[in-house]
Parts: sequence; C-alpha cells; structure tokens
Amino acid sequence: MSSVSMINQLPDELLALIFATGLCGLTSDQHQPHLALICNVCRHWRDVAIEASELWTTIHISSERHLPGVEAFLKCSKGRLIDLDITALYSDALAHKITETTAPHISRTRNLIMTLRNFGVYNAFLKAYRSIFATNLSSLSIHFIDTPRPLHDHTPIFAGTDSLDYLDTDGCFLRVLPSRTGLTMLKLDNYSPTHLDLQNLFDASPCLETLVLHDFDIGGTPPDGVNDGVPTTIIVPTTLKSLAVSAVWAHSSGTDMCGCILDKLCIPDLEYLEVVGGMIDANAHFSGLAKLQTLRVQDCTVSPANTEFFLSLKELRRLELVDVGPEDIRYIVEALSGAPPSSSSLSFPHLSFVFFATRGEYMEGPYRLLKLAKHYVTAGCPRFTLEVEQGRSEEFLNVIESFIEDDRVCIRECDCPSGLIKPTETNDRFAWDRDSDTDEFVEDMYEWDSDSSPEGWDNDFYF
Repeated sequence: MSSVSMINQLPDELLALIFATGLCGLTSDQHQPHLALICNVCRHWRDVAIEASELWTTIHISSERHLPGVEAFLKCSKGRLIDLDITALYSDALAHKITETTAPHISRTRNLIMTLRNFGVYNAFLKAYRSIFATNLSSLSIHFIDTPRPLHDHTPIFAGTDSLDYLDTDGCFLRVLPSRTGLTMLKLDNYSPTHLDLQNLFDASPCLETLVLHDFDIGGTPPDGVNDGVPTTIIVPTTLKSLAVSAVWAHSSGTDMCGCILDKLCIPDLEYLEVVGGMIDANAHFSGLAKLQTLRVQDCTVSPANTEFFLSLKELRRLELVDVGPEDIRYIVEALSGAPPSSSSLSFPHLSFVFFATRGEYMEGPYRLLKLAKHYVTAGCPRFTLEVEQGRSEEFLNVIESFIEDDRVCIRECDCPSGLIKPTETNDRFAWDRDSDTDEFVEDMYEWDSDSSPEGWDNDFYF
C-alpha cells in the first residue's frame, strides 16, 4: 500500500487539519502554490481540500493570471474571514478588474495588504472601496513602490473600519481611515510631522499601545516667530507602552533639549524603547522613562553624553544590543555599572538580561558584557543572563569561557525576535518590466493540466 493510500484512510477532518498545519507560517504568495501541490497529489486530497474552507482564506494577487485562482479561493472559502495580499500592480485597468472581484468580499476581509505601484493604482481601489464598511478588517497595510506624495484628498478608503486595530502605511497616508480610535498598533514610514500633527495623531488614537516610526524625519523647531499651536509638551495616551524610532539622519545635541519633536513627547508609562540607526542623543530626546523595562539599541552610535539617560532607567530589566560597536558597548557598560562592585546596592536592581547580536566578529563585546554580568552578581544579583543569537553561543563562549568564574553568570542562545523596526526591503523583486511576463516564476499554478490529471477529475476547476 502506498503512503498516499495509507494517509487516505485517515478521517477527512484529520487530513484537512494536516493540510492546514502544513500551510501554517507560509507567506501569502507561498500559500497558493503549496495548496496546488496538495490538490495535485490525488483526487481524494483535492476533494478534501476543496471542502476544507479554512485552507482557502489566504489570497495573493499580483497578476491578471491570478484572477481565476482568486475567484476559486473566494468560492472555496465559503464565507469565512479572508486575508488579502495585493502586490505590485502596475496597471490601472488591472486594478479595476481586481476591485470588481474583491469588493463584494471586503466586508469579510480580516487582513488587507496592498503594495501598489503608484497613486493611479491606489485611486482605482479608493473608488471601489470607499463606500464599503470593512466591518471585520483588523489589520491594514498600504505601501507604494514609487515614493508617495502628500495627499490633498483625504477621502477614507473605507466607509467604516470599526474593528481595525493595526495600521501600517506611509506617513502621508495616515488619514486613509474614517477613524483611528480603535488602533492599538501604528507603523508609519517616512513620517515628517509638525508638533500639531503628532499631537493630533495621539488625540485621534486614544487606545494606541505601540508606535513604530521608521525613517522618521524628526525635524526641528519651527522657524522663529512660527507657532503651530501645540503646547511645549506633547501628551501621549497612557496606553502607549512601546515606541520604536529610526531617524533618517544623524541627530544629536549638546544641550538638554534639542528642540525637535521627539524631546517634546511625554511618555512616562513607556515600557519598551527601540532606537535604530545613526546617532540619536538619547539624553536629549528621551526623558522621564521611569517605567522603561526593555531597551533595544541597534546599529547606533552611543556617546558618554547618554550616561544620564541610562542612569534614569531604574526599572530596566532587559537590554538588547544589536550591531553596536565596541566603543559604544563600553560607554553603555560603564553607564550601567554605576556603583562599584563592592556596593551593597545596584543602580539597576532589576537588570538581569542582556541580548547581544552582531553581523561581524565578537571582538571586545563579550568581555565588556561579561564584566557587566560580574558586576551585577557580585552586588547580589541571583542570576545574570547573557543571551546571544542562535547558532553563535559556541563562538561567544570561546571568547570569554576562561573568564567565567561564577555560575550565576549564564550564557545561552536566544531566538530573539527582530525588533519592531524591520530591515528596509529592497524593491528588486518589483523591478521587472511591466510588459514582461510578471509570473514566469510560477509554473502556471492556477490551471489544471487536463493531460496529467487523474481520470475522473473535474477539469473545470481553476485556482
């Protein structure tokens, strides 16, 4: 008996669960070809898959050739909530065809990702969707391959989005929603707000828990005599617990207040701060973070001027250092070491985890961090853990193993997730000629080959 025949003895419900498990974790563009492979094994697998509506809820569209498959997915999903991923459309005409297919199903769309060429394509979706209430939409992502320009028409893309709690878009597209009152996570690229813009953002998002500002233009003070109507302090919701910032250019100041927007933020309840890239003077830009528990510093230049900032983080529990240079680590360790080892108290009584990752060789970093760990266990910390990226613990230990004298210092691998700010994706995969076959990487995955289909298959089914 073949392995397929043995598997076919399983109950259909269990077989469908196995299929669903195999599809878990795949991206939207991987989902459909894998499902095609499942359906091509035998007629029984195909029949089970077609009846398992939960397998057909992830839909990827990037070409007109996908439309028959999209229609099949929409049919087989049988009214379930769906996830739509619309990617790299070049043609306004194609956008219109896609809106005709998808608009009737927007009310049951749960996650919508749109990566579009330009505003012309976006406007086709706007015209089709703006009168629809996206009642089940919980996550929306809209990005452009061409650099977006500021919007003059702020017509919301939907008539209502009562369930939306996640928005990821360009800064100039912040107003594409009829309401942001339910947002808990907001990710903005290339955002260059005035003081008033930023205050309005927080006022319109009273439930915001996480704010991610990627390539944030932190700007500066308004010109002399110009007042944009915002008080000196920008008040954020008390719900805001996580903030991640990467600036588009190095920004530091030798003064306590540099005058840009960041140093106007009042976020006393913040628990997680992530700073990525260049030089941002933390001492000048982030203050009053008495409740901060996790600090992630990535690819940043750190100077002694930040000592006061580090000393203010009395509740700090976890420090993550990613692609930080040896000198920068030295400054951080010196700031965190604070009191001498003989002291009966710690400057940071809760700090017990440091995660360290680098694209290069370890060099001095491990020694510096081991010194920090020794300082803490000597001062009474029951256990101090140095975490390293998965697969590099042996390399890390080879550098410092002979210097570890206390079993309260623990070295372990950690599959530490990337930060809130992801590496910038290149547009290389979108750089094909618009007149070429944009789907040559897919071997006609949407059409059944009648010559190779097992006898008795229904060859009028496409996906």
